[in-house]
Amino acid sequence: MREEIEELYQAEQKQNEIDHHLPTAGAMTNHILANLRVMSTKLNQLEWYIKGNNYFADQQFLSSMRQTVDNYFNQLGHQLVNAGEKPSSITEEFSEYKMLTENARNKYLTDQEMLAMLVDDIQTSKMFISRAIILAQNESKFPLQNFLIELDGSFNQFSAAIQARLGKEPLEGLEEDDDEEDDD
Repeated sequence: MREEIEELYQAEQKQNEIDHHLPTAGAMTNHILANLRVMSTKLNQLEWYIKGNNYFADQQFLSSMRQTVDNYFNQLGHQLVNAGEKPSSITEEFSEYKMLTENARNKYLTDQEMLAMLVDDIQTSKMFISRAIILAQNESKFPLQNFLIELDGSFNQFSAAIQARLGKEPLEGLEEDDDEEDDD
């Protein structure tokens, strides 16, 4: 039985390698899954260490967002399994596929810096979500596509709420990279 498990695992690893070189909805969604895991940890960190005049409201918002992110993480894993994929399921795999970063020093940031960092993480995550939506559509994985569209909408709401807390319009400062690329 152990040999059979090893063979299955090696076949999975081989398929993962192929999927990541020729991106598939499953491979792109694995990045999203890993990013959700990291985001949950960061939200815990921010919730524990945020300070400032809006402490109670910020802490409540971060706690609620973390619970939502955790729920999406779990549901997304099920979506992948239901689509015939093998989602990452251990810390080592999440570390390999994550695109968000963690830093123990973040606990010393101001509330404004913490929230701005969170907006950046949401935007990074949305980039992968947008790509995965297109790939899921191309692969006729419509339930996965619909779930990712819902996740994207939730992230839009989170971003807009944090931007408002920072005194900004929903997209203020977020489209600069696109504008710079258009100038080239």
